[in-house]
Amino acid sequence: MLRRSLMFVFLMAGLAAAQSLKVTASVDRTTLALNQQLALTIELSGEGANSIAQISLPDVSSHLALLGSGGTSQNIQIINGRMMVQKNFTYFYQSIQEGTCTIPAISVNHKGQIASSQPITIAITRGAAPAPGAPPTSGLPAADTSDEELFVRAIVNKRQVFQNEPVIVTFRIYTRVTVSGYALSKLPETAGFWSEDFALQGQPQTREEIINGRKYIVADIKKMAMFPTSSGKMQIGSLGVDCDVRMQTRRRSTDIFDSFFDDPFFGRSVRKTVLSKPVTIEVLPFPAEGKPDPFSGLSGDFSIQASVDKREVTTNEAITFKVTISGEGNIKTIPRPNVVLPRDFEQYEPKVSENIQRSGDRISGSKTYEYLLVPRFPGEQRIRPVHFSYFNLRSRSYHTVSTPEFIIKVARGSGDVAGIPSGLSKEEVRFIGQDIRFIKLSQPEWRRQGGGFYRSNLLALLWGLPLLGLAGAFAYRRHLDKLSGDVAYARSRRANRMAMKRLARAAELLKKETQKEFYAEVSRALMGFAADKLNIPAAGIVSDDLAAQLRRKGVADTIIQPYRQLLQVCDFQRFAPADGSRTEMEQLYRDAKEAIIKLEKAI
Repeated sequence: MLRRSLMFVFLMAGLAAAQSLKVTASVDRTTLALNQQLALTIELSGEGANSIAQISLPDVSSHLALLGSGGTSQNIQIINGRMMVQKNFTYFYQSIQEGTCTIPAISVNHKGQIASSQPITIAITRGAAPAPGAPPTSGLPAADTSDEELFVRAIVNKRQVFQNEPVIVTFRIYTRVTVSGYALSKLPETAGFWSEDFALQGQPQTREEIINGRKYIVADIKKMAMFPTSSGKMQIGSLGVDCDVRMQTRRRSTDIFDSFFDDPFFGRSVRKTVLSKPVTIEVLPFPAEGKPDPFSGLSGDFSIQASVDKREVTTNEAITFKVTISGEGNIKTIPRPNVVLPRDFEQYEPKVSENIQRSGDRISGSKTYEYLLVPRFPGEQRIRPVHFSYFNLRSRSYHTVSTPEFIIKVARGSGDVAGIPSGLSKEEVRFIGQDIRFIKLSQPEWRRQGGGFYRSNLLALLWGLPLLGLAGAFAYRRHLDKLSGDVAYARSRRANRMAMKRLARAAELLKKETQKEFYAEVSRALMGFAADKLNIPAAGIVSDDLAAQLRRKGVADTIIQPYRQLLQVCDFQRFAPADGSRTEMEQLYRDAKEAIIKLEKAI
């Protein structure tokens, strides 16, 4: 037992030593008024963070007065076999002098290794200080959210490129408030660019980032590769994001449940739209010196391969000639290669296929042109090399790649040489040159097969079916257009179906072990149904607001009050000790289903 304990201690020590010490300093605001408080947080992570008991604070007494320490907090996590140690020190200051104050880098010495934070600049302005005894501000604003609390940035990997050189644009959201959900409301303008989207797997991964001394939660929400198609100043437009910001609701009540539900989790949600700033890119033209003719107009790094499926054929026997251009760059705009074929070859429109990979910051892949060729006369025929020119970004010069020359030996086939109509497939070409099978002619024999069908009602019905089908398709199209264009209509149509699905899931949770999950699912069914019918966000709405909305819709109180009581019972049971019986849960399930049906008829 002692040996196992020692092994665990040594293992934890080894895991902790795998990280170097890191110091990060942040403040709760970078602009404040005279006599206003400022919170400074110093975060230590990595090796030695747990052993450091105090921090040497810099001297900022010319502008800030130290009020005291807010204590320390420590967090230890083991992720994938690695121990992550994080320790926070919090200090409170009060502004005493107007002007600009810089909090110098804060350094920590551990075993001779010094780690330092970044300096932070604070602006102190003349203004009214908060009233004495006023509660400190929280991470969630009580009214509006400033642009410093929530914003989106467009981050590009380069601002000067050549034509068709990819610009990788990452749209990143920064927030210091609680965002419960978001949706892209405006895509960036891409005029003058050929764009390719990178697929972001799963939910955006969040991380912390310090900007101007303030700590933000950061996530990448969209990533694109932009290929400029012409030279000059080009602009990447703004991305619009609609964010549901959780707002804290303050209540003045001595009720213990009001205090409990005063948590920001139960606040209301406010929709805020944020836009990224446009980004200007300078696009350089291709150099004139050494420019080949013809030139593909592409930048990147490419190679070319060609192949034929047969080197020895007979006349009128089809062969396949493939040209594949692959590499890194704008694959979709690779032009059709200039293939020079013998005059005795019949050529058809090529079949084009693409294979594009989007990984990391690279767009790569290949584009294949497949030609069907038919030799018409015997002899030795040559398929000339195919050339492809592009601008190499690494060497900043023009490169030309080529395929080898192919020699095709064509022997005389059986039968005469026949002309070949266009539009035939490779399988159909096999039959060219074969003898024509004549149609045997005979004296036609005419007889009446019946003459009443064209006058029958069945024929009239058959004529009318396409018109009925067209009318039905038109009505269904209008229904789909209304669903896509009218959000309120779409939500109302699907409200009952979604509520029944949630109640079906709740029925599967009718056990004491899953009592809280059962009440949560019933609550989502009730609240979601009402929100869909009223076309309001379900997140953050309280029962009082819901009742007011329903009354404005003309719903009677005899329907509203039982609906509210069911919601209150669900909220209470979700957070109370699990003591409900299965009979009570089954009765609540039936009442909820009946309440939804009544509300469906009333709205």
